[in-house]
Amino acid sequence: MQAKFTRESDFRLERDFGAKIGATFEFLGAHWRPLGKCLLYFVLPLTLVMGVAVGISQSQMWGQLDQASATASPADRFSQLSQFNGFGTSYWLGMLAMLLSYVVLGATVYSYVRVRMALEPTQEVTPQLVWQEIRRHSPRMLLSTVLVIIISLIGFVLLFIPGIYLGVALSLVWAIQVFEDQGSDSSIRRSLNLMSGKWWSTFGLTFVMSLIIGLLGAILQVPQYVAIIGKVMHWSWLGSDALMLAANIVASVARMLLYTPLLLAIMFQYFNLVERKEGVGLRTLVDSLGTGPAPVAHNHAFRPDEEGEY
Repeated sequence: MQAKFTRESDFRLERDFGAKIGATFEFLGAHWRPLGKCLLYFVLPLTLVMGVAVGISQSQMWGQLDQASATASPADRFSQLSQFNGFGTSYWLGMLAMLLSYVVLGATVYSYVRVRMALEPTQEVTPQLVWQEIRRHSPRMLLSTVLVIIISLIGFVLLFIPGIYLGVALSLVWAIQVFEDQGSDSSIRRSLNLMSGKWWSTFGLTFVMSLIIGLLGAILQVPQYVAIIGKVMHWSWLGSDALMLAANIVASVARMLLYTPLLLAIMFQYFNLVERKEGVGLRTLVDSLGTGPAPVAHNHAFRPDEEGEY
């Protein structure tokens, strides 16, 4: 049986809404092992730093709250928690690690696909090949991420609706940078151009995938919720700093890795829009006609060396 998503033509196809979601999970099913190895090498270290930093920040926050309200009721502790400002050094280190983790995650996923498209179907994608692409694309992706965040925030400040529109309309920037080798400014313009007339379908795809990710993420964050309840209720067996730290690490790793299906869905939307508007995959397929080996017909009943019965 031929492996799925091993040729460039497997990606550059027009797909409807359901086909893009199906292709996302089919790709994960076919490539979870080599892609997971790349995520383990390049994304997990930063995600662990994020989890540890956020866990330390939350432990410090709870420690200060306990000192300020040692005799307060559980309800008062929840009220004080909502008013607490715990933006210390560890918190900002965690936010920086989160930004870098997300950028490296996108660079890893898209670089893996780029390498897979460039290799022969029988060749294996290795972390070394993916790392070469990550080093080349991640600085531009980090810059574009900062620009997109600034543009989207300006849209939210001016009016809520433009912020939502820009957040979706610029979601193709990373895919354009990796698969077309474009810079930040040209990728932003290219994303807006491709999204013309297809904003609602992209929004729907992003919404559905985010909903799936959110449900899975809520399940995986149960240990973190349990640790927070233990802290609020002052249950020593559930409110320890070690449990809080471990729960934050698990939740951080789970949240980050669960973004992979969303990135893949956006990637398939990118290929879909490019194919609909420019037909790149079709032209590539036409150009490749006649360049490969001629097909050989096989028939068990009739063979060239069969003499037959006389």
